Amino acid sequence: MRATALVRWGITCLMLAPLAFLSWLLSADGRSMQATTPEPIVALATTWGVLAPLVAVLLVVAGAVLNALAIRRGVRGVERVASGEWDAPVPPRGPRIIFPGGWEETHPAPADPQRLSRRGLSWILAAGLLAWVAFVAWVLIVDHPLAIAGGRRDLGAVYEAWGPVSRSGFIVAVVVWVILAAVGILVVILAGLSARGGLERILAPRRFVAFAAILASALTVAAMPAYLTLGVSLVDDVNAAFGTRAGGGPSAGSWFVLQGGVALSALAILLTVPSWRRRPRAGSVDGAITRG
Repeated sequence: MRATALVRWGITCLMLAPLAFLSWLLSADGRSMQATTPEPIVALATTWGVLAPLVAVLLVVAGAVLNALAIRRGVRGVERVASGEWDAPVPPRGPRIIFPGGWEETHPAPADPQRLSRRGLSWILAAGLLAWVAFVAWVLIVDHPLAIAGGRRDLGAVYEAWGPVSRSGFIVAVVVWVILAAVGILVVILAGLSARGGLERILAPRRFVAFAAILASALTVAAMPAYLTLGVSLVDDVNAAFGTRAGGGPSAGSWFVLQGGVALSALAILLTVPSWRRRPRAGSVDGAITRG
């Protein structure tokens, strides 16, 4: 692996470490989650709460090691150039590709894989973003309020027990968030439909996916005001109306929303920061190279 690739993977590890730590902060255990949370989800959240800080530490160590290896490889390369040991080809005895007679007939060139058009990719990403928005909206409007009420009341009764002022604030927060989500989905679609040539380079497929992941993660953060309203005002009103002792901890759905927002940010980093290019191996068709 080249020094630049090692550096990029080292930076990737160092950038992922804070996300792992944030994921640990957003995780929970069985005592803090809602009582209606299924046991498998409680076990998953508790396990990840233990593993996440360890993953963060390992990512920091891996990033430091990879950057140290990159510096070592870079210094060795400079030393080889300075000492004249660099084995660079000198024209006209440089590398050339050798194909035996009849190679084209017996080894036809493989067809170039059909790349998905930017327009088609934009529709797929918009559909995925819409699905994420629908899931977050369901958690905010249905799943989390029912979990706070202990699952023993229907949704209408929960909203009736909610104070009108706090409920109005929640509705406004959700409406604003839905507008932001609609704008984000529209931006993804328009980016795919735009005929500007510069977008082909800026929004290459991998970057386009990363852009959509960043939008989805940002929409998760934008949903937090509505989520915090549920955890404060709705909990107090439900406890007063139903005589329950609900807390403001996450439900199964909200835990997945929080962790999904962190995972989407990690996906964007993995798609854009590290080097995914592979050098051709000597002896392969691409590397049928010899010195004349």
